[in-house]
Amino acid sequence: MALFEELERVKLRFVITCEALVEKQLLSEENFNQIIELLDNLDNYTEEELDQQLNILTEGKLDLLFWKDDLFPG
Repeated sequence: MALFEELERVKLRFVITCEALVEKQLLSEENFNQIIELLDNLDNYTEEELDQQLNILTEGKLDLLFWKDDLFPG
């Protein structure tokens, strides 16, 4: 159960980051919605596929391994 909760916490933090990018007009609403779809279907992707899709959708602004702290509100 702890692993599930940790995954949900990470997903929530990721969504908050993407929302901040949308607010700063660095990510489109359409791409944000596609990212949400990816997160909802994590089991369907390998880590490499997920990273590749996220890089495409964010035009390289967001990488699972190299998040910038200033994108996280609070």
